[in-house]
Amino acid sequence: MADQTRTTNIELRNVVPPGQTARLDIHVHVSATLNITPFVARQKVGGLVLSRVGTGVAADEPSFIVTGERVLWRVPLFLALPGLGRLGEVGEIDVDAQTGEILADQSTLERIIENARRIAPDSTP
Repeated sequence: MADQTRTTNIELRNVVPPGQTARLDIHVHVSATLNITPFVARQKVGGLVLSRVGTGVAADEPSFIVTGERVLWRVPLFLALPGLGRLGEVGEIDVDAQTGEILADQSTLERIIENARRIAPDSTP
């Protein structure tokens, strides 16, 4: 059977103490069953955004995120409009990679809508 070990980048924040020099020794081992593929996570978020935010906002390729409690797919969202193309990122929504739960509340959706409005060209005459 082929070795299915994969190396990936994991972003660690606030682990290096302030100062000029630091010694850092980090060992990471994560064991989890991923029941949700990145494709399915993107589909789930795309469906939610279409029904709750509207057209023009679309889901992009997810990143794999490990937190203290969960393993997630973080799905970035971008605004694209006909004739103008892709205008920029408007937010992100996490999907639990084990359960498929979409981790977005009303506040998250409102922030995405506000970001889309901010970067959309003015449509008033």
